[in-house]
Amino acid sequence: MRYRERIGVWGRAVVTALVLVCLASIVPAAHADQKDVVVRVFRVEFAKVAEISAAIQPMLSDEGSVMVQPAKGRLTVRDRAGVMAAITEVVERLDQKPSPFRLHVELLGGSTVPISVAGGQEVGKRLKQMFPFKYYRELGSADLGGVTGDEISVELNDGFRISVTVLDHRLEPTAFGIPNQSLRLDLHPLVLEKVGTKGTQEVLRTRVVLSRNQEVVIGAGENEDSKEGLVLIVKALPVG
Repeated sequence: MRYRERIGVWGRAVVTALVLVCLASIVPAAHADQKDVVVRVFRVEFAKVAEISAAIQPMLSDEGSVMVQPAKGRLTVRDRAGVMAAITEVVERLDQKPSPFRLHVELLGGSTVPISVAGGQEVGKRLKQMFPFKYYRELGSADLGGVTGDEISVELNDGFRISVTVLDHRLEPTAFGIPNQSLRLDLHPLVLEKVGTKGTQEVLRTRVVLSRNQEVVIGAGENEDSKEGLVLIVKALPVG
């Protein structure tokens, strides 16, 4: 009985040693594969080849290179296998089929003193809590629609103009590295301008990321103590 027990223990020790030897031989090989230089051709279907090339350029190692063929919609990338894996992820994230969107934008002029002109209106409790203004008047509103990747500009009242580029961030990695499958609209940049006889003045330039049915309120003023200011409301509307 004791003899069999000793054989069993010795046998398990041999098996364990063999497993460790195998793992030791496999790990360096896998590590070496990450350093092997490989070549991959990416066929870009929806995005602009030049934009994707610009996005992956900073990712290249000292051994890496990229050849751009805009007419054929191709990128030929040469780099280490480990770097190529990260580049592939970026290309797949950027080369997405455009998604339809709808936005509602509204521009309000806020004041701490009563507004006697036509267009004065009551606002919700939320705005009163966010800004020092008690009185508001509408400076224009518009519904915008299209597909992600579009650049849109719309004229409002009093010479104001809103310009926005709408991007699709459906596959933007989260903090945990897991892709977010819900569609989000990336308004980048979102620009508010005042067009007058003396030229165009940029009032606001920002970036906004919206989920479906989400609303964002942005205030713009000369300073926090200003008696007047602008309030821009942007909401993503359901499509279809």
